[in-house]
Amino acid sequence: MVQLSIAASHREARLADITLTNMTAADLINMGDGLMRLSNFGRAAQAYALALELAPPGGLQLMIQVRQGIAQGSGRQRAGLHAALLKLEDLGQNVFIGDGLATWQKTLPFLEDARFVELAAKHAHLLPITNWHWNLQTVLWAVRQAKDVPGDFVELGVFKGHTTLFAAEYLGFETWPQRWLLYDTFEGIPEDQLDGDWKSRNEGTYKGTYSFEEVRERFAGFPNIEVVQGRVPEILEETAPDRIAFLHVDLNNSTAEIQALDVLFDRLSPGGVIVFDDFAWKTARAQYEAESRWFAARGLQVLALPTGQGLFVKAAA
Repeated sequence: MVQLSIAASHREARLADITLTNMTAADLINMGDGLMRLSNFGRAAQAYALALELAPPGGLQLMIQVRQGIAQGSGRQRAGLHAALLKLEDLGQNVFIGDGLATWQKTLPFLEDARFVELAAKHAHLLPITNWHWNLQTVLWAVRQAKDVPGDFVELGVFKGHTTLFAAEYLGFETWPQRWLLYDTFEGIPEDQLDGDWKSRNEGTYKGTYSFEEVRERFAGFPNIEVVQGRVPEILEETAPDRIAFLHVDLNNSTAEIQALDVLFDRLSPGGVIVFDDFAWKTARAQYEAESRWFAARGLQVLALPTGQGLFVKAAA
């Protein structure tokens, strides 16, 4: 097996029994890019890791971090995402690309935050999506915004716990006075709640790929986070808090999400925040239309974000 390693004191990169001396970070980026073109993602990730060790703080590090995220991803689109990244770098600096989102000439505060980068990488294996940083930043902002709002925190649709775990670890949620309740069937989307083409994703991604016990154990270090197994909306009638400060909606179907709004919206405190995970994704058109109608009927509107999320902040009384 070919391995890449580096002796930082000598600034060397060793490839099998070939030693390349005086390699720069830019050289290693180019090497990684070549490996990406060959779909040799594992070795490309190694080359980028070496480049990151040599790169000075700043734009070069950002370039490498985005590449690392693509190389280490699990999706089928890695080669395409990498090719798009290279094209966008001809247009400007600070290029960021992930599944469904590309930006350039934008500040990337999350990549300048070592703690954010560390935790995003730590938990990336829990979500089969590449470079989810912009979406995580949205949720992190919303959770912080809701910290002093009366009520508890709720997530509907947990999957393997990726998003809440990231935010809870980043913010030290175990020290907060609020509770965070996480609801999921842990058995996939109920058949009678499926929208459109979600059936294939339900079978391939959600059913049988994770368990209630696994996710509950993942949050064992947070005494104020409770993982609840049950079907939405029925389980909400039994256990949902009376007042809610933050609501993350990720049920991947319009039926359950609308029914959840019927149950929980009046419990959302003034100043409370809702983040819809799928609102503006093309694959979630049924959710977008149903939720847009629901809010419009009340003279309200959800902000569609380029991340695919939807954002709503309840006005003060």
